[in-house]
Amino acid sequence: MNSFPITPLQLRHSILIIDDEEAILDIMTMTLADEGYDLRTASSAKEGLRILKESPDFSLIISDQMMPGMTGVEFFTQARQICPNAMRVLLTGYADIEAIIQAINSGGIHLYLTKPWHRDELLFSINQMLSKAELLIENRRLDELVKKQNKELIDLNRHLEEKVRLKTLHLAQRAEELKASHDKIQLILEGTVLVISKIVESRDPYTAGHEQQVARIACIIARKMALPEDQIEAIRIAGLLHDIGKIAVPAEILTKPGQLSRLEMEMVKTHSQNAYDILKNIVVPYPIAQIILQHHERMDGSGYPQGLKGEDIFLEARIIGLADVIEAMSAHRPYRAALGIEAAIEEITKHRGALYDANIVDVCLDIYSAEGQKGFLEEHV
Repeated sequence: MNSFPITPLQLRHSILIIDDEEAILDIMTMTLADEGYDLRTASSAKEGLRILKESPDFSLIISDQMMPGMTGVEFFTQARQICPNAMRVLLTGYADIEAIIQAINSGGIHLYLTKPWHRDELLFSINQMLSKAELLIENRRLDELVKKQNKELIDLNRHLEEKVRLKTLHLAQRAEELKASHDKIQLILEGTVLVISKIVESRDPYTAGHEQQVARIACIIARKMALPEDQIEAIRIAGLLHDIGKIAVPAEILTKPGQLSRLEMEMVKTHSQNAYDILKNIVVPYPIAQIILQHHERMDGSGYPQGLKGEDIFLEARIIGLADVIEAMSAHRPYRAALGIEAAIEEITKHRGALYDANIVDVCLDIYSAEGQKGFLEEHV
């Protein structure tokens, strides 16, 4: 039995799989044989493009990244033009992930799966992609319906004013239903984020409110930097979840009243990777897992877990990392009293450009110069 929840599909879907390894195609075919899909395979990107040109109505395209003659990302660049409505899934080895993150974030690829995959995870991921495809199909159907109804309204005779009024009312009701559905999804996402955030607080009561405060400070910095609203929203969600990986750290370490030993500190440091492992397969419109993975990286490469430097660290992660320092030093911890905002400002100033992004530090100093402590911690308790 599949250990992941499988959503019942309403349509029969066509899937195209491209991989230069016949063994992989055979395994995929056997895995999906009993799932009721119309399955086509190709052993090269060139063959895959030919199949798409002959029959461009695939719901899902799965391609390997490393193939002779054309990479998976290059293949999808062309396939997207031929079959723009298909969901696109890239198969990669772990060494390929960094090379394709930009392509994934740009929207060219909807999901990537790493080799080797687990059968249940593969079936679940395909099911999720096809469920999303069905939502897009339904949205297009509704869009066509709205266009058709608008045309009917334009063509109606002026003597049929009552009919026009009823049609207009129907369209308004449909639009309100769509808006209500969108708002409901947003509320569910927001509630889920807050619940996950509360899980960490329940295990570490000494840092209650920490994630909310970090998210708030990070958003203040991001707005001062005039970042786009969607980027600020990504920062807010990542800030609320940045310590979720601590659920895998023993509670006695999180609440220890004294200084941590070296081994205990190393266990705490695993929380960034833990968070990434928890969130990496959740489909959200922002690279939340990657941002959280990097929020303890430092400009000079002295951070963790990857030792990234400078621009290799996501801007969002650099902002959250600085907000985390400001909040942590200003708040009480079981092993020390609150150091205060002045100590936090001194810390980021001292290590400006070395540990912390110089531009972000300057923004923080501008905020502190203009508003003092309340610029960051007005709501801090």
